[in-house]
Amino acid sequence: MGRVMPAGGGGDGDGQKTSWPELVGFEMLNAADRINIDRPDLNVAFYMLPTPLPTDYDPTRVILVGDDRSVVVRTPVIG
Repeated sequence: MGRVMPAGGGGDGDGQKTSWPELVGFEMLNAADRINIDRPDLNVAFYMLPTPLPTDYDPTRVILVGDDRSVVVRTPVIG
């Protein structure tokens, strides 16, 4: 997804998480639960490879990309 995160890890200026690299390898539903605990203000969108990902930016969406076993294969990020 290629977004550069500030040093100190996965947060924006107000200290809230904007990425979850620790969830790569998790089952997608478990990852979504973790994101919802961290940021209940966001919506989680599920995509399976090789489905094309959205090209628009949505500051209220976190994209989860999974493989054929529903395992997260890319760092979930806001967008």
